[in-house]
Amino acid sequence: MWKRHLSFSISFGLIAILELFAEILNISEVRLFTKPLICIVLSGYLISKTRLYGNFSKLIFAGLLFSLVGDIALLFAGRGATYFIAGLSAFLVAHIFYATAFFRDYRYDPAASKKHGHTMLFVLAIFTISFYIFIRPYLLDMKIPVMAYIVVISIMAIMAGYRYERVNLLSFQLILAGAILFIISDTLLAINKFVHPFLFSGVFIMATYMAAQFLITIGALERIIFLKNKPYR
Repeated sequence: MWKRHLSFSISFGLIAILELFAEILNISEVRLFTKPLICIVLSGYLISKTRLYGNFSKLIFAGLLFSLVGDIALLFAGRGATYFIAGLSAFLVAHIFYATAFFRDYRYDPAASKKHGHTMLFVLAIFTISFYIFIRPYLLDMKIPVMAYIVVISIMAIMAGYRYERVNLLSFQLILAGAILFIISDTLLAINKFVHPFLFSGVFIMATYMAAQFLITIGALERIIFLKNKPYR
């Protein structure tokens, strides 16, 4: 599989490394270039491979597009709360598009195995409630926006779990891993912003975020749905 995406993976990896070095060295001028480039190159690769044929590809593209808006807004979050809220809102919409795409796969065969979806539902219900109870005292006037965001990103990951046995195993694993990494990234971001800043937070946040978007995109490209036990792209 990776041979099919080798050149792109190397190119994306170089962008990711440059972004992480810029984060470590706090070179904001470089990050103005590298951070938006993450979703730009992913969406460009998605377009080049799919021509945005089918609603699934269009929804993933929309998720990447709103992620790009979120990335740009968060670059200026230090200038005021408005930028952070704009970024949070953009990513919330991105997760709605991702969740809708994953739900489309679930609808192809609602009777197929639900064990991974149920597992994600159980785990994320506990995590969402526990994490929100933990972080709520630190949120001040951001309680409702953050609660809404946590719920939406959890739904996105749950729907990724419900793709099991409705698509090929490779696509399922890549997208589920991406969804979990997205939650990890945003959890670290929330702790760093609202609870207590920690060393190399930006590196961990961006590393997990870039890996999440990369895996979701490649998982979308590798997707094969099953119609009556027959594979269909």
